[in-house]
Amino acid sequence: MAVQKKITRRAFFSLALLPTFVDAKPLVDFNRGLGLFSDQKNPISNNKFTGLELYNDPEPELRNLGALKSNRISHIQINKKLNLHLVNSNTKEEISFQFPKNYKLSNQDLSKLNSFLKDWRTNEIKNFDKVVLNDFLKVCLNCSGTNSILSVNVHSGFRSKKTNEYLRRNSHKVAQNSMHILGKAIDFSIPGTGIKNLAKIVRANTKGGVGSYQTFVHLDSGPHRTWS
Repeated sequence: MAVQKKITRRAFFSLALLPTFVDAKPLVDFNRGLGLFSDQKNPISNNKFTGLELYNDPEPELRNLGALKSNRISHIQINKKLNLHLVNSNTKEEISFQFPKNYKLSNQDLSKLNSFLKDWRTNEIKNFDKVVLNDFLKVCLNCSGTNSILSVNVHSGFRSKKTNEYLRRNSHKVAQNSMHILGKAIDFSIPGTGIKNLAKIVRANTKGGVGSYQTFVHLDSGPHRTWS
């Protein structure tokens, strides 16, 4: 009889405490790798990363960024009509441009591109190198076809040092001196265009670096080099 009373009492307290356990936050969020006191508003802390987000981006290491030649251009010109739609593969942010034939990009256009290509994890904006933007748009023109309409998925633009170091700690072979840090690199893919074909088009339209990955192509305005 005493045993029966003891079991009933345990059951009572278990049922009483159940709502507390349900509502309480766990000490560790194993899905996101967060502890109870983690800053859950920090985009670097609370994002899951996939291949599309450059979690593995073995860009060749450049030892001396200060020695890079600056191939500056005065303006970026679109030689034929282009209706360009850009989508950030990580945030799903979208932006569109309607460029007429022989159009020279304005400061407002450049500002919109710089904002779109920001480090989405820290919201930092970098003034992008005009050479890499020019090469990127040349590739877009070559891929737009006869209807002059093109949608492009952008996987990475500017990458702050904070983000880059985070990726280096949590990934494999991410370059310490990444061209993304300087605003000189864009990783992208184009729906309907195979990666091998896209890489070929990119190589034909730049004197910089071209990296070919499973799901995207890396384009930068650094030294001429290719990798995959």
